[in-house]
Amino acid sequence: MCPGQMGLKVLYIVSILPPYPGGAAACYGNMLRGIVESQSRNFRRITVLTEQGCETGYGEPVKVHDRLFRHDSAPAAENSFLKQVFNYILIMGYILFSGNDIVQIHARYVYARYMGRLVWLALVLSRAKTVIDIRDRFYGNFGFGHRFLVCSKDLMGFYGWIRNKEYIPVPMDFPELKKGIEAKHRVGYFGTIAENKGIRELIEGYKQYRDGSDDPLELHIWGQNTLGPGFEAATASIQGVNYNGSAAPDEVLERMLECKAVLLPSRSEGMPRVCLEAMYSGRVVVCHQAVKSIASVLPERFVLRDLSPGEIRRALSEVESFSGKASFEYDLKEHSRGRVASTLVDFYGRVLNKDHAENRHKEEC
Repeated sequence: MCPGQMGLKVLYIVSILPPYPGGAAACYGNMLRGIVESQSRNFRRITVLTEQGCETGYGEPVKVHDRLFRHDSAPAAENSFLKQVFNYILIMGYILFSGNDIVQIHARYVYARYMGRLVWLALVLSRAKTVIDIRDRFYGNFGFGHRFLVCSKDLMGFYGWIRNKEYIPVPMDFPELKKGIEAKHRVGYFGTIAENKGIRELIEGYKQYRDGSDDPLELHIWGQNTLGPGFEAATASIQGVNYNGSAAPDEVLERMLECKAVLLPSRSEGMPRVCLEAMYSGRVVVCHQAVKSIASVLPERFVLRDLSPGEIRRALSEVESFSGKASFEYDLKEHSRGRVASTLVDFYGRVLNKDHAENRHKEEC
């Protein structure tokens, strides 16, 4: 059952796509473009079920059905239980009745309490082969019955108890960087404004750093604010801190080029694309030591040992005094969307061939 001969029929169930910001949107947007650009011959059709308002014009063989009520792309106040029930009913209908070879679904839909159990059951009943896309999430209560994708080698180790798992790198687009943009006297945070991202600790550490510096760097923050208006009011009152809202996907690299360093204080990251983008932009990267895939290629001075204000103050002082050129021993080419698309197609081929061989063996026995 070779994908190049038969043509794959694949259903992707994803939360968001561009133009919405965020790593999940960029990841699937790049994956679809990589498939269209270099692997379309291997697919009969690709159906994408996602939230309303997502981009739909990817070209053949991709058909985007933006029929889910907004959740990940909407403010929390606009979400409702009934809309989510409708979303899950629609998801289960697509799984059971759309006639695909493979269903690849974001893990958030499978592990959403009670509704997630129904989705799991639908996946079991479906004739399609299931691939659950964990991405860079950390779960501890599953790993059976289906195949799983992770986007970092660190997560391959974390999910050591899962037998059927595969590493597929984060797909990236590497456009030509704009010329003539010099780094300003600032550092940047790019990502969701949430409790588990270390953003409050970053701000507290920045306040200590600023109080002790003769020429402090500014802290510029870009990302969707999930903490409410209180966060914006608090940052507005701190000298040197600028909250700029969400950066459009095609704006991120330009904003990074304006920064001396990009900071990622979060400890729960599998493979943060913001760090890869900062590397590509040639900017200093500061991240937590728990993000081993990135921390292992950084100078020790730019690795956060913990999230205490004193440690963040130390790292900011290191960035301020740094005057060299940022360089990294990391192969960004493995993240090119064309290469990732090829790796994904090879994986699908192995999934289908393996199951075909197992079924034939059972029939012969």
